[in-house]
Amino acid sequence: MSNICTISGKPISKIGIGSYGVGGRGHRDMPITDKLDNQTHIDALVHSLKKGINFLEISIGYSHGESLNLFKQALDKSTIERQDIFITHSLYPRDLPSFDVILEDITKFYDVMNTTYADSTLVTQSLILKFGETPIYNLLHNLLDERKTRYVSLSNASPNSILKFKDEFGSQFVAHEGHLSFEVRSLQDKGVFDLCNNIDVENIIWRPLRKNKTANHNWQILSNLSLKYKKTQNQIILNWMCYQGHHPMVMSNNINHINENIESTNFIMTQEDYALINNFRPKTTHPLKIDWEGAGIDLDIVTFANDIEQYLDTNQKI
Repeated sequence: MSNICTISGKPISKIGIGSYGVGGRGHRDMPITDKLDNQTHIDALVHSLKKGINFLEISIGYSHGESLNLFKQALDKSTIERQDIFITHSLYPRDLPSFDVILEDITKFYDVMNTTYADSTLVTQSLILKFGETPIYNLLHNLLDERKTRYVSLSNASPNSILKFKDEFGSQFVAHEGHLSFEVRSLQDKGVFDLCNNIDVENIIWRPLRKNKTANHNWQILSNLSLKYKKTQNQIILNWMCYQGHHPMVMSNNINHINENIESTNFIMTQEDYALINNFRPKTTHPLKIDWEGAGIDLDIVTFANDIEQYLDTNQKI
């Protein structure tokens, strides 16, 4: 059972809603792509909520604000109570050119959602590096003290930064969001997930299926397990993550895929098969490392996860 609960006391679901892409893909500094009609997004969100998926991470910068607008419409249509949903409001530096814009985004979140609180306010390590530790920590403390956020979260951080954040916020630091996928194990190998488990911080996983690129690659291990358990490769991946206690967030506008994702938690594989996935690493590795401390060299984790495909031998079968 998760340590994170809604304000009404409901534990968060094993799988969450990935909101990046709702309303189209893009931040404020990007053109919007992959747009669908708004009703398609709303219907998918309503279905997810009614099926019991009760947490998501969302940012004002997603789809230039449209993601949050559509989610609010879906929440209203679903008749699910706000108190039964855990919403993390995320602050990303690429959307925030100044500290004043951070404050504007926070206010807009409350206004659009017609709420007095976020369940958690998330900052990235890169945001802390951009604006400074003291200003960001003070901002979060003020939100906590004024009960405008119940908790705080961190994303894409190094182990040292996670420990520092824990020392600062204690039990009010509830989750770290990081990337994990079948191919990309950088945070796993860095010890981030184990560290968070040891300090009672939940591991929330973004882009666990790499926009279906993992299944399209058709790795031999996943193909074999898919046949063995009569499940899709994506279900095998999500099951493996949930078995470890992680909470993957998945974005989908397809009702059948949403049902498939939910059903991925309804079976158990053997210990040997979980170990097989856990120990897998591609033979072809990314030539660059992750820039954990903002030194301006190599790649940040988001770029790393997005670009890994070009460094994989697409004919590689393991």
